[in-house]
Amino acid sequence: MKKADIGVGIGLIIISTWIFWYASEYSKATIYYYGPNFFPQFLAIAMSICAIILILNAVRGKSLARLDRIHLKGFIRMVIAIAICIGYLFLMQAIGFAMGTSVFLYVLMMFIGQQGQVKRIASSIAVSLIVWVIFRYFLIIPLPTGMFAFTF
Repeated sequence: MKKADIGVGIGLIIISTWIFWYASEYSKATIYYYGPNFFPQFLAIAMSICAIILILNAVRGKSLARLDRIHLKGFIRMVIAIAICIGYLFLMQAIGFAMGTSVFLYVLMMFIGQQGQVKRIASSIAVSLIVWVIFRYFLIIPLPTGMFAFTF
């Protein structure tokens, strides 16, 4: 597992370097220090830090044990979760970010098995609105409004 962790870590560093470089080509903000390149570059730096930690753990011999096989049930659940995420992309374009994200999070929590309908509804709406506020007022990046453009 040591070689795999080192290889994955190096691959993640290469990908995060490319993301950082690609995001630097986004237009810069004129009034604020941050602009549309801030968040992707922040994530690229975070991914690089995680990759370095993965490599250091592998070099120190603290890699996790290797799993011998993939369980079919888990694989099918992963494919369904990816399909839900792809469906979210289309839903978000149709009904907008805030409503689409709320529906997506609710459906994903239901699929994962989160208990309590009130908890699912409240957390999906809260997370959706918090992310919307961050993008709208802090990052100043427009999000899809879909057919409900009048709401936001």
